[in-house]
Amino acid sequence: MKQQTFIGIVLISLGLLFSLDPFRHQPPAPDVTIENREAKVYLGTYTWSGIFLGETSDSKIGPVAQVKKKQGERVAPEEQMSILFRNGPHPKTVAVELWSVTNGKKLETFQDVENITLPTIPGKYVYQIRAGWEEGNGHFAVPINVK
Repeated sequence: MKQQTFIGIVLISLGLLFSLDPFRHQPPAPDVTIENREAKVYLGTYTWSGIFLGETSDSKIGPVAQVKKKQGERVAPEEQMSILFRNGPHPKTVAVELWSVTNGKKLETFQDVENITLPTIPGKYVYQIRAGWEEGNGHFAVPINVK
């Protein structure tokens, strides 16, 4: 009985150890909410270095091409969006850009990522989130469809 308890404790300890951030091999994804609804976030290009693993992934496409065929979150004009990094280390830098899916042009850059007002003109858009940490960086895409 004592041996089974010991093995159980060791297995649980190992599980907890490997779930910690130093063993992460991708950057932590942000939590994106639009009017208290969770929006889908897609990971693009990234680099990440952990204690044992380092990984680089280059999607070789921009944010518009990354989500062009994805169904964007249906939103109303001027709804509010917030971007928070709750899981893993907090990024040192965060930049957010709004792109038009229709013409592939960058429309706006945001400094305040906790309160972003969505576009007023109906159409398909993508928000590109670029975050940087000591361990690496990540580019994320959030497609929306303003109705």
